[in-house]
Amino acid sequence: MEYLKQDPNIESVEVDFEVYALSNMHDYAPAGKEKRHLEEETPSGIEMVNPTGLQQGDNNVTVCVVHTGYDNDHIDLPDLNAIYYGYSPYDGETWNHDGNGHGTHCAGIIGAIGGNGKGVTSLNPDPNKLDFFTSKGLRDSGHGTLSGVLSAVQKCVDSGAKTISMSLGGGGLSNITNDQFSGHYGNDGVLIMAAAGNEGTSDYNYPASYASVMSVAAVNNHGVSTNFSQYNDQVEIAGPGILVNSTWPGNKYALMSGTSAATPHVAGVAALVWSHFPQCSNKHIREALIQSAQDLGPAGCDNAYGFGLVDAKAAYNYLTEKGCNFTVGETLGGCNQCQECSSSPTSSPVAFPGCPDDQKYFKLSIVTDDYGSETSWRVTSSTNNNIASGSGYLSNNVYNERHCIPNNACTFEIYDSYGDGICCGYGQGSYKVWVDNVEKGEGGGFESSEVVELCAITPIMPTTPAPTLLPTPLPTPAPTLFPTPVPTPLPTPVPTLAPTLSPTPSPLTPPTPAPTLAPLNPPTPAPVTCVTVKIDILTDDYPEETEWNILDKYGNNVASGSDYNQRT
Repeated sequence: MEYLKQDPNIESVEVDFEVYALSNMHDYAPAGKEKRHLEEETPSGIEMVNPTGLQQGDNNVTVCVVHTGYDNDHIDLPDLNAIYYGYSPYDGETWNHDGNGHGTHCAGIIGAIGGNGKGVTSLNPDPNKLDFFTSKGLRDSGHGTLSGVLSAVQKCVDSGAKTISMSLGGGGLSNITNDQFSGHYGNDGVLIMAAAGNEGTSDYNYPASYASVMSVAAVNNHGVSTNFSQYNDQVEIAGPGILVNSTWPGNKYALMSGTSAATPHVAGVAALVWSHFPQCSNKHIREALIQSAQDLGPAGCDNAYGFGLVDAKAAYNYLTEKGCNFTVGETLGGCNQCQECSSSPTSSPVAFPGCPDDQKYFKLSIVTDDYGSETSWRVTSSTNNNIASGSGYLSNNVYNERHCIPNNACTFEIYDSYGDGICCGYGQGSYKVWVDNVEKGEGGGFESSEVVELCAITPIMPTTPAPTLLPTPLPTPAPTLFPTPVPTPLPTPVPTLAPTLSPTPSPLTPPTPAPTLAPLNPPTPAPVTCVTVKIDILTDDYPEETEWNILDKYGNNVASGSDYNQRT
């Protein structure tokens, strides 16, 4: 690499990072779990972004989804010309085959066909008024390279895309990537949005955190920030990201959660609004989206929601009133993108949106080992009340838990039901705990359980005991001298007397200390009595939807079942 940098014909050299599809949040819905449909439905996420009464305009906008591909045979997606409407930079993998599913899911949110009585509708349900282009930025495995993504994005631009949706991330800050995206935004008139990230931290995820890209956070169905969504000063806008129902390869439908599901909601709204205002630039559309977003969380723009939840009808109304001749600000991204917005930026870091003053923010990150179902945890208060807990994890997965917990919730305990911890005999599991963004503990190599104290322990200064002093001896009387006789005429010498010493007090016996009691041994627990549990299950036509767990009083998973056959 250093050798290449010395070549005068090479402008820049960087590492070609691995890029990947942002993981689905398994604590909400298993990736790709099929959802049955009796008739066409409007997913809740579509309703949340308020396209009410807003039909697609007469000016088609080309939307490009850069992801794992597109199921071109899906009955609920537009049928695209295999020669002109897609691209793959990876040998042996075509854009119109999605072996992963994420790309097809994202495409359905933007443009699943509406009014056909099948599956789901979308933000742009008329396929005749939307132009799709698909670039396979990631392989079927869900992984790819930064160079592959950049090639895919360039193909989107070359094919006339006005809006690009990327639900992916990986690697760090790249000058080459930043320059390319800045050029597409500043010179080519393209509006780019990307997923903020699913780690539930304030870390920057790329490409979302470039100033020329709209970083999209995720909210739940009540408009509250999810426990996995990134929160930092580059988050610009939010979209629905919990149990989002959309298309899945093989004429199926699936529920997915993550900022990867929130991003196509914003891209879909941008295309819908832009179809009514073709004279507007990408910068006008961007400002209209953030100016009109539904403010959530603290007043004004903040690190968890950005300017708020994208609102299609409000953005349309904004441009109807203002037109497309208003001045737009400098390209800074996040809360700084719109300095003159009515909701002034308040982009100071936040611990976690929504925690009341009398509670604190608890975060737990767990990497499970080869036996994830053996892992559980709980947080308890000083009175041993159960405050929060978790179990039922999959093997070799990363989980991030975020909770607001009372200030007296002082103990975190993690358990392994087999008794061999989560590292390192059967996998490389680990855990880490934070309170108000201060790390409290980490580990993995325990046996049955391990405890982390969550409350700050104030050092106890040795109380100057309210002094219990030894008995004070009686005061020693001053020496009593015999009186000096009155002098007589003849000088009689004053007798020299031996001094009379004060009486020596009897030696004092120090007080007998209170007896120190030997610590009491904890009571011997009653022997565990095993019981036999019989469970009879008759499955229906969808046995993969059925599962069960038995937990002990500590939340440990002691038995479970799933993966049943049909009607057995």
